[in-house]
Amino acid sequence: MQQIPTFTQQGLLPVGIHNCSGKDFIERFCQSSEIRRHLRKAFIDVLDFAASRNARYVFVGGSFVTSKDEPDDIDIVIAFRSRDHIPTKSERLVLAGKRTDIMFCSEDEPKILDAFLHLLAHGRFGETPGIVQVNILHAGEPWKIQHAPDEDTYEVVKRAYFNRQLIDLNQPAGLLVTVHGLRSHAAWNGHIVPIASSQGWVVAPYNYGFQNPDILFNASKRKAAVDEFRQWLFATSQQYQGAGQISVIAHSFGTYLVGAYLDGFEEPPPVTFNTVILTGSILHENYDWGKCAGIKVARVRNEIAPNDQWVKWMPDTPSKWTGLDPLFGSAGTKGFTKSADILLQPRNKIFDHNNVIERDIVTSQWMPYLNSNRYASHDEFIRYAMERYAPPSKPEA
Repeated sequence: MQQIPTFTQQGLLPVGIHNCSGKDFIERFCQSSEIRRHLRKAFIDVLDFAASRNARYVFVGGSFVTSKDEPDDIDIVIAFRSRDHIPTKSERLVLAGKRTDIMFCSEDEPKILDAFLHLLAHGRFGETPGIVQVNILHAGEPWKIQHAPDEDTYEVVKRAYFNRQLIDLNQPAGLLVTVHGLRSHAAWNGHIVPIASSQGWVVAPYNYGFQNPDILFNASKRKAAVDEFRQWLFATSQQYQGAGQISVIAHSFGTYLVGAYLDGFEEPPPVTFNTVILTGSILHENYDWGKCAGIKVARVRNEIAPNDQWVKWMPDTPSKWTGLDPLFGSAGTKGFTKSADILLQPRNKIFDHNNVIERDIVTSQWMPYLNSNRYASHDEFIRYAMERYAPPSKPEA
């Protein structure tokens, strides 16, 4: 097996994929400084994780495979023989006080694997550092990139890669946006804010003022409301970039703002949502959440309240009513009719339009849902990428 070459004058490995054993890697990259020695056990855990799942290779990039005494990132792609061997959900390890997502690929999907390796081998400032291939179960030869990634594959992999989680353990759980309905100042934020904040969430209520129901029939007012929400959402996402993925709790007309924002983009919107919770939803029952999966939203919980006294008055065919948006409907009482893996729709007859957002539901139902799905956007996007770019299955003989 070839030896890992010496660093260039820039402190990088020479261009290419450099093949080694786990023992060689640890001796070369986990000894030269206190921080690197501290990471030794963490990287052994990564190798143990890969070996226990019969992975073929661990590819390592980032400053961890440079001459820096204090590397600030460790970029890892674990390659399996077959897509079927990839864990169903991304698994996370704690590395020296930081949590990182491990990217998964397989040899039978070389376009995706090659796109990930292309990312590892190209720095953000144009540099082309070498990367290391750690062979897990065999001596092996360096993986040879077979497919220069096409633009679509490269872009979808790049988005997955740069959206990976690398966060301090005491970083906020996420950014929770709340959006109220009509004729309301969202007093219910008084329930949500202290509960969510106590569990590590940054809460950002969107308050668009006390709005009368005439907006339902006024297309120009609705468009202005969606545009204002869009601008506020982007500004808030920029202001709280360190808070983590964005999740939303929306009520009544707030559900329309969320749905109209997502529906307005054919491609991934500037701001995507991790988890969306809808209550008193006035979106149409045929709203297709399946088309949002992986590129716009990762999880949706729609509270169905058959006794919602306001949603039940929404017309079945809004397009026949002058001024109404076809997006309007009665999903809050009837549920969404198009099935989607990301969609959960609990039904409770005790609920009406105004009594869902109470401490009992926020504490016992919504916060566990938000917390358990904190990393769903990454998992869902990887699944989307795999399904979209996987090679067609061969017919059985």
